[in-house]
Amino acid sequence: MMNKKMRYIAAAIAVIVIAGLIICFVARGKGKTSKDGESFITKRGSVTHFTEQTGIIKAQVGAIVKVGTRATGVLTRLKYQVGDYVKKGELIATIDDRELLANKRNLEAQIEEQKRDLEAKDAQYLYSKTNYEREERLLEKEFTTKDTVDKAKRELDVAVAQVALGKAKVKEAAEKLNALEVSLSYTKIYAPISGFVSQVTTQEGETVVAGLSAVNLITVIDATKLEMWIYVDETDIGRVKPGMKVEYWVDAYRDKRFSGTISLIYPQPEIKENIVYYLAILKIDPKDTAFLKPEMTTHVKIIIDKKSDVIVVPNGAVRFEDGKNVVYVKVKDRAERKAVTTGIRDDKFTEVVAGLGEGEHVVIPVVKKATPGAKK
Repeated sequence: MMNKKMRYIAAAIAVIVIAGLIICFVARGKGKTSKDGESFITKRGSVTHFTEQTGIIKAQVGAIVKVGTRATGVLTRLKYQVGDYVKKGELIATIDDRELLANKRNLEAQIEEQKRDLEAKDAQYLYSKTNYEREERLLEKEFTTKDTVDKAKRELDVAVAQVALGKAKVKEAAEKLNALEVSLSYTKIYAPISGFVSQVTTQEGETVVAGLSAVNLITVIDATKLEMWIYVDETDIGRVKPGMKVEYWVDAYRDKRFSGTISLIYPQPEIKENIVYYLAILKIDPKDTAFLKPEMTTHVKIIIDKKSDVIVVPNGAVRFEDGKNVVYVKVKDRAERKAVTTGIRDDKFTEVVAGLGEGEHVVIPVVKKATPGAKK
């Protein structure tokens, strides 16, 4: 009889325990908030407030140069191909210059001949000048006639004109030679910048014909001159200013962080998919260009504000209840609600401007998630 009674009592206890477990399970399934969460002791620390945006790596103005020529002729040499590195000032290509060189030699010969002719005219001028002066002195002593003096003057005038004409011809030929040398210089193409060849549009043996604009031969890109275009949403542009620090990363190097400073913000908006953006420009440090390439997408954090040595609490500790920010402070064996004034926040901590001191025990309420399959 006693054993039967004990079995009834054990069964009743088991029913009570099961009922209690069911009640707890249902309470958890409803997602109630517990004030008895993780404890955190308030401390002084740093808080960095930022806004997250998207950017694109671009080449700076002048970093991509299309190298061409104004000379017409057969491309006799092209030293570089796509992917080759070229230094500034190195010879890239040459164009057949035989005709120009022949014209230059002929013109140089003409100039030499004109110079010799000018020397003869200078000599004639000196003789005519000396003869005229001598005839004038003789006329003063009446040892010659006025007609003879006039004739000597006419000969001097002709000699002066001949010398002037000879000098003009020499000058004109020299200017033609200078122009020809300029045209000749177009047949040798040198690298205007250092960088990698990204495009080749003409090959050796092809004939290039120069028109109103220079014919493009190859394209050189200086991979060390990069910048980032940050697309700042119109809702955030009011907080973003030139000089702000930026941290960013790319998908190719997820664990590597890059940094820089916003140099300027374009006033002209960019509209994409009916969303208004403003471009903030960041010059990329040359040492970072070893990893970054044009048109890479970047994930950007723009540092709006940063404070050090302030009271901080985890973001989850701050609740918004009854129209104000509150935290739960552990006092003895219970949690008391305290209103606080908050400042900036980042992805981990929130600044507390007033309402809390250093060393207080703050309770981080835990919102218990519903168990999968539980009834709501």
